[in-house]
Amino acid sequence: MCATPEDWRDVCAVCGWRLHGDLVLGELSARDLTDAEAALSAAGRACDLRAAALAARNPDERRSLDAIVRGGPPKQDEVVPDTPETVSATSGSGLALDELCQGRPEELSFVEAAADGLHLTRVGVTEAGIPVPYDAGSATWRAVLPAFDTGETLRRFRLAGGCGTLLPVDRREFDAAVEGWLTASLPAVPEPVVVLLRPPPGWELLRRAAAVVARSRDVRLELAVHNEALVEPFEEAGPTPSPRRGGTEAPKERRAALARVRRHLRTLPLLADHTLLLARADRDTGSVHPHSHVLFPAGSRLGPGETVTTEVTVHGGAAGHAPLYLPVLAGAPAADGSGAPAVTVHQVTVGALEPTRLTFVLRGPGEVDLVAPAAHRGGRLPEPAVLDIPRLLSRLPHRMVPPPRLELLFTVELSGADRAETEERLAFVRYVATLLAHRDHDGTAVRVGAVGHYDHADHESTWAKEGTLLRAPILARPPAQLPGALAGWAPAPRRQDTVSSLEDALQQVASLPARHSGDTEVCRVLLIVGRRPPAPPRQHGVVPACPRATDWRTALARLRADGFRVLARVDAPADPAPDAASARAERYAAEAWRALGADGVFRPGTDSAQDVVRAIDPPWRHEGPECPLAFAAPLVRHHPTSWPQYEESP
Repeated sequence: MCATPEDWRDVCAVCGWRLHGDLVLGELSARDLTDAEAALSAAGRACDLRAAALAARNPDERRSLDAIVRGGPPKQDEVVPDTPETVSATSGSGLALDELCQGRPEELSFVEAAADGLHLTRVGVTEAGIPVPYDAGSATWRAVLPAFDTGETLRRFRLAGGCGTLLPVDRREFDAAVEGWLTASLPAVPEPVVVLLRPPPGWELLRRAAAVVARSRDVRLELAVHNEALVEPFEEAGPTPSPRRGGTEAPKERRAALARVRRHLRTLPLLADHTLLLARADRDTGSVHPHSHVLFPAGSRLGPGETVTTEVTVHGGAAGHAPLYLPVLAGAPAADGSGAPAVTVHQVTVGALEPTRLTFVLRGPGEVDLVAPAAHRGGRLPEPAVLDIPRLLSRLPHRMVPPPRLELLFTVELSGADRAETEERLAFVRYVATLLAHRDHDGTAVRVGAVGHYDHADHESTWAKEGTLLRAPILARPPAQLPGALAGWAPAPRRQDTVSSLEDALQQVASLPARHSGDTEVCRVLLIVGRRPPAPPRQHGVVPACPRATDWRTALARLRADGFRVLARVDAPADPAPDAASARAERYAAEAWRALGADGVFRPGTDSAQDVVRAIDPPWRHEGPECPLAFAAPLVRHHPTSWPQYEESP
């Protein structure tokens, strides 16, 4: 059946075919010879069909093998013999793989006879219990035995026990070639700790090569390789550098062998916590210290082919332009950064003070990937083995300096063409207050207030009280309280589209008492939210004057003298004016908004509430270098003294 009979035995040691039966009287009849020949041909054909089914990876390869199968391609109703059932995944001395690793041998030697060649993969175990595989000697079958100097598909067919119309592989020559490779690659002295990767059932010559290894070396453990992993094209992303060979990329077949070893190593338990190295700023002093967040605790263990994910929220520091390191360590480092080697290193860009949700996946000991958000791809990340954790920690800033307190006041134009126009402004103010409340709910560092204004003359309005010019000011308070305080503000219809009573609102803001003591540093900001500019103190062409002759420039100068930054969130300019008088009014409006928005102008639909908050919120500062790590917790302003309290205006 295998075409290599060994005549002195009753049963072929290669394929198990009976070569000699019991003696009988007389000569064999023609029918006896025909039956024996038919049985032998059927057995050989079954062997070829089974080998072709194992070796072919696609229909084209199957058709090429059908051309050499004894007896020709399979018939339409012919059943291809099944591959023998698999056996236990582990055997040998009975020691489990994790017990071998926990014994801390200097190295494990994984030996495999695969469809692409013979492979020796050595695995070192670090002090943190991380297995590190590297290729220590591989040889293609073509290099091991001249009989395999054929195409890849035919070579797999013969390794699976097929013969077809080809010359048979000499088994004794095959055994000698495997033994020669093993002697050169894995000397018996000093005695290595050998783990044999046993080929799947049906691969007859691979099984024979594994038997040679088992006879000549003390195999401590046998692990099974599934057929799919043996014959499928290699798909594991990225090169696998060899630390013993200068970090160069290994050929595809060697990387495939490393991947098969790694599939087993990934089932080992974690001997140390896998932690994410972050920074944390002390709430009271601002001093910055390293912080270890446990992603996957020691003792975690994956099943074959299994992964597990975890999520963690990190926060940006004072700057948001540079990518931040995300080192994953085995254990928690000491204060000087020693004692916890890096296993993987990632980078991500996080906005200043912004939170970012990270998702990590554990594939095995020392294999932690960042899957969301996409890792930063700019530049080359350092290899974990060469990342200097002590040096990285020495680059932490000495202290994060919180910004001064923020006092934000709004003026809101409450007259509009319809309710929707005014409600959009109020919704914007509420949202800005909500964003600030997320950062400081109790109002220890941020206070907000508002002044609402209508048109100069408001007669017979069904929306607001007749004669209302200004809403009673909402004095600065914790931002979480402002949306509720705005609930009673009602819109009014806009009578004309030239000016509003903004100048009266500015004067009202300028007359409000400061909400801080003189020895407290406070950043004061006025944000004007509206559509129309303030009225001038005197008639300006067709632009009507303020009935009270209030000069908005005087109010603006007073606000700036009191330390206010004045910004404007104003509707986009209308279409060009059709006549000279209207054009003059537009020039007045443009001039007014340039003055009022000298510190910043925002446009609805273009600049979001988040953009506005980033522009008005005073920045954090850092003493020392910029922090290279993400923060474990948001930077929180902490002011030991409270804001002065004032009675509300009636």
